[in-house]
Amino acid sequence: MAKNKNKKARAAKDAQPKKKAVVVEWEKYMGLGELEDWQRLMRDLGFEEEFPSKSQCRKALKTVWVNIPDFLDAVKKGDPIHHFPSQRALAEYTREEHRVYPRKNIPKGSPLKQLLAQIFRGHGGGRGHVNEAIVLGMSGLAIA
Repeated sequence: MAKNKNKKARAAKDAQPKKKAVVVEWEKYMGLGELEDWQRLMRDLGFEEEFPSKSQCRKALKTVWVNIPDFLDAVKKGDPIHHFPSQRALAEYTREEHRVYPRKNIPKGSPLKQLLAQIFRGHGGGRGHVNEAIVLGMSGLAIA
C-alpha cells in the first residue's frame, strides 16, 4: 500500500509543470520581497536614492525599461544593466531575442507586476492590460 502511495505522489509531482530557470532565478533574487529586497532591486537598476517604501519603488519602476532575463544575468555577473529607451525598444528586443519571463509565474505583490510591458502586437491596452506579455525589464519587463 505504501509503495502504491509513493507511486501516486511521484506521478503527481511529475505532472506539475516545472518552473523555468528565469523564474527560479527571479525568486532567488527577490527573496521574500521585503522592503530591503525592493531597495536592492532599485540599487541594482541604478537608482542612487534610497526608497523608504515599496510604494515609492513601484512609482520609480514606471520609468524603467529593462529585460528581466538580461537583468538577472547582468546582476549575477556584476555587469552594467542595459536600460531601453522605450517600451517599444524593449518589446522589439524581447521578441527578437525570445528573452521573456512567463507571465503566469508572477507572484502577487511582485515588482514584476509594475514592469509589465506589451510586447506582442494586437493585445490592446497599455501597461497592466490583461493580455499583455511582460518583457523582462523593469517598468518594461519582458514577460510572456
